[in-house]
Amino acid sequence: MQPRYFTLTASSLPTAWQVPNWHATPQELSFQVIANSTSAYSISVTLEDPTGTYPNPNSSAPTAFSIFTGASNAIFSLGSSVTAPLLKPIAGYQFSMTSLSSAGAKVTFVTLQSGIG
Repeated sequence: MQPRYFTLTASSLPTAWQVPNWHATPQELSFQVIANSTSAYSISVTLEDPTGTYPNPNSSAPTAFSIFTGASNAIFSLGSSVTAPLLKPIAGYQFSMTSLSSAGAKVTFVTLQSGIG
């Protein structure tokens, strides 16, 4: 698959849930964060279907679990020691900027998944 880019320039709501290819076996997903400042960010995942096709009978929205937080450049794969104990697969992921640096710089998130499509 091709890389996907998400740029956040302000502390606000997280990006919309992004749905990885559920049909890729095994699910291999990598994240890269390009932070040209000290803005703090977070990456969250869920095992619930964010599209609502297979909804959780007890909740109207997926529950987000933070797997990584930082304030500088980073790169890692899902299932690495960084995201332990979560190995894989996941149903969705999202990014958020939790605090903006005084310089007001942006944070760019990049994802890449193995497979076709």
